[in-house]
Amino acid sequence: MSGLRRGDLVVAPFACADNSCEFCREGLHTSCPNGGFFAAGVGGAQSEAVRVPQARGTLVKLPTDVDPKLLPSLLTLADVYGTGHHAAHQARVRPGDSVTVIGDGAVGLLAVLSAKQLGAERIILMGRYKDRTDLGRFFGATDVIAERGEEGIAKVRELTGGHGTRAVLEAGGHMPAYELAVGAIRPVGVISRVGIPQYEDAPVGFGSLFGPNVTLTSGRPYATRPRRDPSGVQRCSC
Repeated sequence: MSGLRRGDLVVAPFACADNSCEFCREGLHTSCPNGGFFAAGVGGAQSEAVRVPQARGTLVKLPTDVDPKLLPSLLTLADVYGTGHHAAHQARVRPGDSVTVIGDGAVGLLAVLSAKQLGAERIILMGRYKDRTDLGRFFGATDVIAERGEEGIAKVRELTGGHGTRAVLEAGGHMPAYELAVGAIRPVGVISRVGIPQYEDAPVGFGSLFGPNVTLTSGRPYATRPRRDPSGVQRCSC
């Protein structure tokens, strides 16, 4: 039995997974060999109705008494919030941290929110669109930088005593965003890259990462992770 019934309110991430393979058991659902991604081998999900493969391992049942006003916020669980949180989690953001977020789109803004929830003290948002950066400030950004390139890097370092931030969450996906990340990161910091890269080659040598002991992590978020209820049954939760 799937545990799902007609009429249930559910949320599906952008990836489907069987929730039983060795990767899913480790919480690595986007690496499931029996899964897939909507719009990439699985029919696109932006439609009135959709067939969800591996529904038992993919769909997450939500409470039935959700306030309808919260439904737009719950939509973020399908992709952008999980991705933003993944960026902050992989960067090991912790209380008191300094963080730079590159990109003021949905993922970047929710990376700001996630960094704030994890306790970051200074959050620098690099974005150019005032309506977005205003929302970023509401989510927890302490500073906004509109400049790009060397000027943007200089602004980050000016705000951080010349060092850069301990974590950089890169939500752009283009080479200039990656170069900003390398320029804004502090020695012994972590660059967490979740913007889908539009390039194959990037600086990873002595001067960029190796010399300053910078960690680079990147990849698709693990949209669902296993948890165990008191009965010992493994289930999925966002």
